[in-house]
Amino acid sequence: MVFFLSLFLSFAHAEATPSVSITVDGKTTEFLLLSSGTRLDFSTPGPKKIAIESRRRMAGAAQRAGTAPIVAEGDGNLILTIRVPGTAMADGQINDKMGGYPSKPDRSVVTVPDGGEVLTIEAPTGGPDFFIRVVDRTFPNRLVVPIHSSRAGEDIGDPDIVADQDKDLPVQEPIQEPIPTEVRNPRSPDAPDDLRPAVGMNFGFGIPARGNKMVFAINAVGRYPVYKDLISAGGSIGWHRIGVQEDIDVANPISGDLNYSADWHTTVLPITGQANIHVPFPAGPITPIASAGVGLYIATRADNGSKITNLAIGPTVGLGAEADIQIGQIQTTVTWHEARARFGNQSTDGSVVRESLAVSQFNVAYLYVF
Repeated sequence: MVFFLSLFLSFAHAEATPSVSITVDGKTTEFLLLSSGTRLDFSTPGPKKIAIESRRRMAGAAQRAGTAPIVAEGDGNLILTIRVPGTAMADGQINDKMGGYPSKPDRSVVTVPDGGEVLTIEAPTGGPDFFIRVVDRTFPNRLVVPIHSSRAGEDIGDPDIVADQDKDLPVQEPIQEPIPTEVRNPRSPDAPDDLRPAVGMNFGFGIPARGNKMVFAINAVGRYPVYKDLISAGGSIGWHRIGVQEDIDVANPISGDLNYSADWHTTVLPITGQANIHVPFPAGPITPIASAGVGLYIATRADNGSKITNLAIGPTVGLGAEADIQIGQIQTTVTWHEARARFGNQSTDGSVVRESLAVSQFNVAYLYVF
């Protein structure tokens, strides 16, 4: 009798959890409402991976605020604190009586170990309302239905009892409304988060157009979204060195063949700005990217104790990919940048030549995402 009463109460709680449709960029998706000071329990027997997409209600289309936390627990033990962005999406709409604008989402992945039973998502008292989608990554278009809801801070009870209840329940999908737009534009739960501001460090090595030594480079990089999840504006400031060390035979009609020993290096401080295109709707954990821009190059030539500095401007282009990691992103690119500067060298006709600073380079960067 007690078992059936518990079963009924848990099912009633799950049925009472309201779902809310949210429209962003013309796509409508169903979310569960997680009100301030409440918690939802989900039966998630492991081992498996659970994807959690979280948004919050924003009052205005241009509203910006700090991140707001919600807590994910596994069988009553803290797993992680999810920080939901506080930037409203002006083209979004929350389709309930309160209305408002959805924030940009946070997408987190929770690994449920073998023996794990219950995942709990809790919104702290005094915060905003949240909207969550909990899915098994094996079935990314199917919501996991909550089995219990309660006030924040309440005990979830015995996980074994909850698991037993879930075994006897038929598969319930009360809030799985048809979402044709998502079916037409499937997005893997492994796909990276929405485009966000980021800063980081870039390390590269490459081959110079004029020089015979490997070029090693280090750059501080950053980006900021400027158009949805497609385009970001980026910039960098860094350091690299182009070196030459070789013996050159020069034919002189008067004195005969001469041997010229070249031993110099050019230190370059590049300051670049570029537009980055992030391929939309990635089908997996990697997002292809392409970039193009322009750079200001402060180049100093050191040769036999003498130094000369010159400024040059030139283009930069790149191709690569980026992928989310536990904290931030890893980005790999192949870039080419070119500029020409004068260091006092002359051609055979006596005119001062503009020497190439071009480098073809492979880069690996770490980005901290805000």
